Amino acid sequence: QIIEDLDLETERLKNTSEVFERLKQIAETKLKQLADTYDLIIKHFKENSEILNKISDIQKDHQEKIEEKTDQIRKENKEFYKDFESTIKIKLNDNKSEIKNLIENERNQIKQIFEIEFAKNTKEIKQVVETKIDEQTQLFAKSQKEIKNFVLIIGGVTLVLSVLILIKLFIVL
Repeated sequence: QIIEDLDLETERLKNTSEVFERLKQIAETKLKQLADTYDLIIKHFKENSEILNKISDIQKDHQEKIEEKTDQIRKENKEFYKDFESTIKIKLNDNKSEIKNLIENERNQIKQIFEIEFAKNTKEIKQVVETKIDEQTQLFAKSQKEIKNFVLIIGGVTLVLSVLILIKLFIVL
């Protein structure tokens, strides 16, 4: 029984050893694959790093060129504005009296326009005031006429009443 148990245990150990050996081979294969993959990744990282360094160098070169061009443009702009300023000063000095005459003419035209508009507005206001005064005068005359007629009517009625009272007094006496 013990020998059979030992044989059985030996058989199990062999099987376990075989399984362990297979697992070991699989693990070694997987480790080798992982190592190869890591080597490949490291190789790609190195290549990408070199490419990025090249791109960085190219970018630096482009930036330096752009800065040079920007500096050149600034210099050209400064020169242009200096030339432009001197040209304008010369032209302004040359045309100074002409500009003064133009300004004076414009001032006179504005003054004339203002005077014309002022005269128009004054005339319109005068007409409106005269119209209102005429209206008020007519209303006053009409009211005065009505009052006069009223006073005449009242006076006539008073006269008639006074005459009637006098006649009545003479008749009664």
